[in-house]
Amino acid sequence: MNILEKIVKQLKIDLQERKASLPIEIIKDNISFESESISLYDALSNDYLGIISEIKDTSPSKGKLMTENNFNKLANDYLNANVDAISIVTEKNYFNGTKNNIPRIKSFANYNSTPILRKDFIVDEYQIYESKLINADAILLIASILNIDQLKLYSEIAYSLDLDVIIEVHNELELDQVLKIDPKIIGINNRDLSTFKVDLNTTLNMINKIPVSVIKISESGIYTSDDMSKLYQFGCNAVLIGESIITSINPYEKIKELRDYD
Repeated sequence: MNILEKIVKQLKIDLQERKASLPIEIIKDNISFESESISLYDALSNDYLGIISEIKDTSPSKGKLMTENNFNKLANDYLNANVDAISIVTEKNYFNGTKNNIPRIKSFANYNSTPILRKDFIVDEYQIYESKLINADAILLIASILNIDQLKLYSEIAYSLDLDVIIEVHNELELDQVLKIDPKIIGINNRDLSTFKVDLNTTLNMINKIPVSVIKISESGIYTSDDMSKLYQFGCNAVLIGESIITSINPYEKIKELRDYD
C-alpha cells in the first residue's frame, strides 16, 4: 500500500467519526451565505504568474517543514507579500494539518480578501459542505482518488456552494478524463503521490493540452525564479508553492525572489 492509499484509508475511518459527531444535515443548516466566497479563478486570471503559497506543517516525504516559521509568521508573511492565494493543508494524520486554520487566518487583522484554498484529500461530499462551513473559498479534487462521476458531482456541489474547484492531475490519462467535464481550474502536480518524486517536466509536457480558458496551475517542485520563468513561458497561470517558501529563513523575501522572473 503506497502513502496515498494509506492517507485515504485512514481518512475514510476518520470521516465515519466526524459524520457521527457532526452530521451533514447540521452542517448544511449552519452554512452561511451572507458573505460571498472570494473567487480563486478571478484572483489567478492575470497576465503574470500568480503565486499560491502553502501552509503545510509536515510532509510524509520530508518530515517536519515548519521548523523556522510557525503558522502566524507564515500567514502574516503571505498576506503582507500580497500572494494571489493561500493554500492551507488540513489533513491531520500525515500532514499535521487542521481545518481550524482556515477561519483562523481569516480572523487576522491584516487579512486582505486573499482566497483560501482548502487542500485535503476529498473523498466524500461531506468534506465539501464542511469546507464551506469553515469559510474556505476553494477546494482541491484529486483525479487519482476520484472517478470521473465523482469529480463531476463534487464540482457541481462545490460551485452550488460558491466554492471554486481545482482538479488536480498527475498524468495525461487523468488529464484526458478531466477535460471531459470542462473544468475551470486544473492543477498539474509535479509530485507523484505514489512515490513522492518530483519532476517539473510533468507540467511542461501536459500544459499544451489544456484549453486557454482554463486556469493552469503547476504544483510542487518550484524553487527558483528560473523555474517560475520556464513555467510562465509555457503558459502557466499560477504556481502552488509550499516547501521552498515554508523552509526558507525569510518567506517574505523568498516570495519576492520568486517573483523576480523574466
